[in-house]
Amino acid sequence: MNNRGAITLVFDDGYKDVYEQVVPLLAQYNVKAVFAVPTSPENQKIANELVGSITDWKKVADACGHELAGHGVTHNSLATMPKNDMQQELQKSQEIISATSVVYPGGAYNDDVLTETKKYFTAGRTVKFGLETLPPKKPFELKTINYTKKNFSVARANTYAMLAYLQGKWLIETFHMVRNTHSDMNHFVYLGDLEAHLDFITSLPIQIDTIRDSMKRYAK
Repeated sequence: MNNRGAITLVFDDGYKDVYEQVVPLLAQYNVKAVFAVPTSPENQKIANELVGSITDWKKVADACGHELAGHGVTHNSLATMPKNDMQQELQKSQEIISATSVVYPGGAYNDDVLTETKKYFTAGRTVKFGLETLPPKKPFELKTINYTKKNFSVARANTYAMLAYLQGKWLIETFHMVRNTHSDMNHFVYLGDLEAHLDFITSLPIQIDTIRDSMKRYAK
C-alpha cells in the first residue's frame, strides 16, 4: 500500500534527557526526527533543564540521519530582539549545525524574521495549530500540533495521525521534554506515552520523516 500523508516529530530545545532517552527509542522504531537545538555554549539550561551539547547532537544527526533544525543561539525570541542580533542568531545557528530548517524560539516571528529566515533556510516551523498541506503553501510558517502535559494523550495524538493519513496532510508534532520520570515543565510527555504513540504511527501506511526530507520529497 502506498504511503499517504506525512508525519514529522520535532523535539524542541535539545534537552539532555531527550538525547539520552528519546534518541534510543526512535532507533528502535527506525524513525528519523527533528531536534531543534540552540547553539549556545555548553551547560545551557532552558526551564531549569539541561540542554545536551551541540557536539553530541551533531554526532546523533550524522550517525542516525536525524535533522538538526536552527533554534537560535540564545533561545531568545527572534521577534523582539534588535534586527542585527536577530540576523546573527539565524545565521550563526544555521552555520554551526548546517541547518536547512528553523524552529522559531517560542514560535515568535514577524515580517523581518521571515525575510531573514529565507536567506538561510528552506522552511520554518511556527506554533500555529493545525495540519499542513503537501506541499505546504507557506513553508516558512509551518503549522504544528504542539503537545504539553495538559493537552497530550496517546488517543488524541493517534487521532491526529489518523486524520493526517485519511486527509493526505502533513502532521508536524512538537514535543519538548520527554523522559521516563516526571518533570514540572508544562511541555512534558512521558516516554512510555511517546512509545505507545510510535507503536501506532509506525503501523500506519504514512510517511514518517524530517522537515528537511519532507520538503525535498513534496517540493513542487
